Amino acid sequence: MAVQREPFGTTKDGQAVEKLILRCGAMEAEVLTLGACLRALQVPDRNRELVDVVLGYDSVSGYEDNNGYLGAVVGRYANRIAGARCVIEGKTVPLTPNEGPKQLHGGPAGFDKQVFAVRQTGESAVTLTHTSPDGTNGFPGTLTAEVTYALTGSALKLRFEAVSTLPTYCNLTNHSYFNLNGGGDATRHRLWLAASRYTPVGPDSIPTAMARPVAGSPFDFTAEKTIGRDLCAGDQQLRNVGGYDHNFVLDPAQGLRRAARLTGDRSGIVLEVWTDKPGLHLYTANSLNARGKRSASYRPRHAVCLETQFFPDSPNHPEWGDILLRPGRRYDFTTEFRFSCIS
Repeated sequence: MAVQREPFGTTKDGQAVEKLILRCGAMEAEVLTLGACLRALQVPDRNRELVDVVLGYDSVSGYEDNNGYLGAVVGRYANRIAGARCVIEGKTVPLTPNEGPKQLHGGPAGFDKQVFAVRQTGESAVTLTHTSPDGTNGFPGTLTAEVTYALTGSALKLRFEAVSTLPTYCNLTNHSYFNLNGGGDATRHRLWLAASRYTPVGPDSIPTAMARPVAGSPFDFTAEKTIGRDLCAGDQQLRNVGGYDHNFVLDPAQGLRRAARLTGDRSGIVLEVWTDKPGLHLYTANSLNARGKRSASYRPRHAVCLETQFFPDSPNHPEWGDILLRPGRRYDFTTEFRFSCIS
């Protein structure tokens, strides 16, 4: 079915924002040109009733005025970079901080605040593009990025692509907040992760090591459990950041594979996250506080983020892997949100 295009509003600086509606079977997705945001995703539950499983806002001002990156494509570099600096080919490059001395999700006015252009639409698919000028928030090179949303069968597929004119870092992800019941407390959702290790952090949310075993800790999701089961376990890692806000090192390390399975306790909706990225960031909406769609009150633990990514602060840890995007190479990664139901 052809993509439907509608006006959604205007930014404070006068840019028009569009809403693009994708449909396939019973599923429907709404994507905004602002931040390439996934604003809504309708999925049938166990009773074949449609449930909007992502959080969002009813207006452009909601996305401009509120923090949290709801549904946005974040970049240039998702997650945190310590000291707002990185090393590129032996040279220290200062970046623009936006979380104390750190840079988070690409810095101030990152991709989430940019109006993307619609490059093309197809059958239940849309490709959005944004060009980030050389030096944006400190990053070298003109970066041209594309994100494609495609509804196919019972899945929403996202493809992230980018090229740069200079060596730079790129780490794009979708920052959707999922609630498979459609709203309310999400701590009774059940979660499984394909990860025997996670990345510990200090109170500043910066990694203290690349990986630590999950065995015997609240971070062990290798056997499915409710998200809230160990949230109050008194673990120092949970106290450091007020809940789960950690990268998980995926097993196996490469290839498009299942990284996570999330199950709504009331709806019976099952979300599987598939990715070819090496990590997945679990965030339990610890700081969420907003008025969302249909005047819904969004509070901490009302959603779960499952962000596919390179590891946080990787630009300062070349020993964790070479992720530098060089001219002549193409950044090209895929994330799939596959849905089903249990009775």
